[in-house]
Amino acid sequence: MATIKTLKRSKKGDVYCAEVRIKGHPNLSRTFDRKSDALRWAEDTEHALRTVGYIGKVSPNDMLFDDALNKYLAETSSKKAGSTHRRELYQSRSLHYFSGRTLKEITPVLAAQFREKRSAEVQPATVIKDLNLLSHIYTTAIREWGVETTNPVSIIRKPKTPPGRLRFLTSAEIVRLLEESRKGHRPNLYNFILLQLHTGMRPSEGAALTWRQIDFDGRIIDLQETKTDPRRVPLTVPAIETLADLVPSSGFDCNDYVFLPKDPKMTHRLRPNQYFRESFEAAVKRASIDDFHMHDLRHTAASYMIMNGVDLRTVADILGHKTISMTMRYTHLLDDHKLKAVDRIASLGL
Repeated sequence: MATIKTLKRSKKGDVYCAEVRIKGHPNLSRTFDRKSDALRWAEDTEHALRTVGYIGKVSPNDMLFDDALNKYLAETSSKKAGSTHRRELYQSRSLHYFSGRTLKEITPVLAAQFREKRSAEVQPATVIKDLNLLSHIYTTAIREWGVETTNPVSIIRKPKTPPGRLRFLTSAEIVRLLEESRKGHRPNLYNFILLQLHTGMRPSEGAALTWRQIDFDGRIIDLQETKTDPRRVPLTVPAIETLADLVPSSGFDCNDYVFLPKDPKMTHRLRPNQYFRESFEAAVKRASIDDFHMHDLRHTAASYMIMNGVDLRTVADILGHKTISMTMRYTHLLDDHKLKAVDRIASLGL
């Protein structure tokens, strides 16, 4: 449907904006000094979209993958949660494998070759994420941009989803890690680790924390931009105290980061937890802790909440799990509680 609007009036006359909106196509608009020109352009554009299906010399069916990727990141990914957009920006670098080809030229065979290449470089979970991003670009192009093509990811085999990792620290390991964290080149690594252990936040959520998000009186962290839905994370007294230790004596802006520098590198903006990566891994090594990653701090917090009697629904809310099934992976930690429960009826019938 075409519409003509008057944008402004001046001594030189009116300025007209012609806009064409047709379902399945991006909205098109252009300004003219004469209403007759605006009407003519709108009619011609609408006719071209309804008959030919596109405007200009290049059909959307000949869209280059590079253009599709940039369009997706700018128009679709940018509207997602900040953490998701940052992750997709980072992931998109691996998809440059398809540069120089049109969307139609990327076949299932080529997608499978990409899968094998990535499988030799990274873990299966990362390969799955890369394929999912590629698939979503095609889904968006087909449904929203009017590109007539097929999704090459839809019929290829994806790597088997690895079992969920569940490594958590013992009490002795926690003590050793915190002791060693004070010796790292990041002076606030200790505070970061302690906060993660007491909140179960994702590492990127904790590292990107700003002062605006902290309610000291209410003992709450307000997380609006998360991997799933916004949530409010309760804080223990030690967590509040460790945050209070970081408050600058000279004052601060509410938008300042708690852990990151005032103007962090782009790498740290995209993946905030990378700010602590090297220092954290060094502390883990000095503490003689095997097979432990930064994300396992989150598992440690969840595990101790479960073992201390916090119900699964509450744990799920604190962690920001979208479904309770994600929290169910910790239920084996309740085995001792279950044994004590059935021991209470051990005398039945005796």
